[in-house]
Amino acid sequence: MSTRPGELFPDDDLTVDGARSVLQEVTSRRRARRRRRLRPAWMLSAVRTVSRLRLIITRTIPEWARLHRQHLMTASISFVLHLMIAILMTLWMLPEDPTRWMSTLMAVPVPKEEVQAVELVEVVQPALLDEQEFENTVQQVLEVFDDTTRDLAAVDAGKDFELDLEPTQQDLASLAKLGEFGGRSSLGKQAAIRKYGGTAESERAVNLGLKWLRKIQQADGSWSFRQAGKEARNGRLRSTTMGSTSLALLCFMGAGHTHLSYGEYRTVVSGGLNYLTKNASGDRTSADMRGDYEGNSGMYVQGLATICLCEAYALEPKDYRLKKLARRAVRFIEKTQDKRGGGWRYEPGQPGDTSVVGWQVMALQSAKAGDISVSGQTGRGVRHFLDSAQTNNGERYAYMPDGGASPAMTSVGLLCRMYMGWRRDHSSLRRGVGYLSALGPHGEDMYYNYYATQVIHHWGGNEWRKWNTVMREQLVSRQITEGPATGSWAPRDPHAGSGGQIYETALSLLTLEIYYRYLPIYRQIED
Repeated sequence: MSTRPGELFPDDDLTVDGARSVLQEVTSRRRARRRRRLRPAWMLSAVRTVSRLRLIITRTIPEWARLHRQHLMTASISFVLHLMIAILMTLWMLPEDPTRWMSTLMAVPVPKEEVQAVELVEVVQPALLDEQEFENTVQQVLEVFDDTTRDLAAVDAGKDFELDLEPTQQDLASLAKLGEFGGRSSLGKQAAIRKYGGTAESERAVNLGLKWLRKIQQADGSWSFRQAGKEARNGRLRSTTMGSTSLALLCFMGAGHTHLSYGEYRTVVSGGLNYLTKNASGDRTSADMRGDYEGNSGMYVQGLATICLCEAYALEPKDYRLKKLARRAVRFIEKTQDKRGGGWRYEPGQPGDTSVVGWQVMALQSAKAGDISVSGQTGRGVRHFLDSAQTNNGERYAYMPDGGASPAMTSVGLLCRMYMGWRRDHSSLRRGVGYLSALGPHGEDMYYNYYATQVIHHWGGNEWRKWNTVMREQLVSRQITEGPATGSWAPRDPHAGSGGQIYETALSLLTLEIYYRYLPIYRQIED
């Protein structure tokens, strides 16, 4: 067999057809080998499943844990506490020597025929928990809860009862552990009323006011300044329903009523929060809560609505959907701050005024109380604005920088200073509190009274006792107690023309809730 140069096959053995058949055979074998190298479908499916599981384990689960870390920590702590309580209760109910009793029971089998019926002469019940001289947290919680439930139920029912104005050390200890909103809880409310000067009459006035607000709530969950109900004065604002709804909601939440788990007004609060949620706008990073506002009310409404969202989340931290909206509302406040002057006014970015700044600072403080982060740059801007609006080295404050000071703006400025870090030993704060204390509560200006009451309440001491006596009796005596408007307050404030009776009533209720709405910044157990 021979081949010529350049020929692939011997010329005497294969024809052209033979050569084609060999090429086809080679191609078919290559295809067969390629098919053999391909993985079967079940293996490919398994690989995809493993990839998805790896993605879930390495990314999805850590991200979910990061977003829900607060809930996980709360659940873990709750589980440990309940487990400890269960163990303690189990040990308490076991015989005097449980170890020996259990060892005997497991080690010595009892023959069936030797079991005899035993006649019980006396059944001895274990002593009640409150009969033991224990000094433990469980007993304190149970006792405070029982006392609070009975006393507050009496108030809600309109019955007379006496408040012990000298709280026990147990009451004070429970307050110290409950945080800024701790006075609103069922455990802290009664102790806060006792400690800070509330009375049965003041609490009855709060309950009457909340009933009036519930009566005039609209079907969609909102309140309207223009629809204050029969024999009540309407406000001029027609469409600022996000503002009126926020003001009314703050009254219910100030008394500890939430949209999920506590209080008789859960449906009322839930309806109002749903209205705020549905009417929020903005983008994925920030929420504009102003709604269809009128005139100069825009950023006032933003501050009020943001306080509502932050407080609602702080009281119900399991509602993560609410937290996301509250966080976006806070971001809107941060974005609309005047970058040069550090304040806020009627429209985003305008040079600020102290009145609007006060509501934004309260919103940011409520966010921090609910574990929602606030930009440090925003806080530095607020301090810069307060420095520009102060007079007498921070003792008093003007409406606008370089303007004249007024009592109302001084109360707003001092409250902002307290939340921004001024301590009780700050000389300007001390002189400012002395100035407000000397003025005392105003007979008509509820805007001034609302802010000044918070300042003096945080300060405490003799100044608070003197202020509280006048303010409390003034509000209780002026509440309407007969007719369709029972529970409300007739407008007296010079600014009440826009908000009408809802505005006056809301500020009055929030002022009467001062005992438990915010626990004092400078509170001391020894006081």
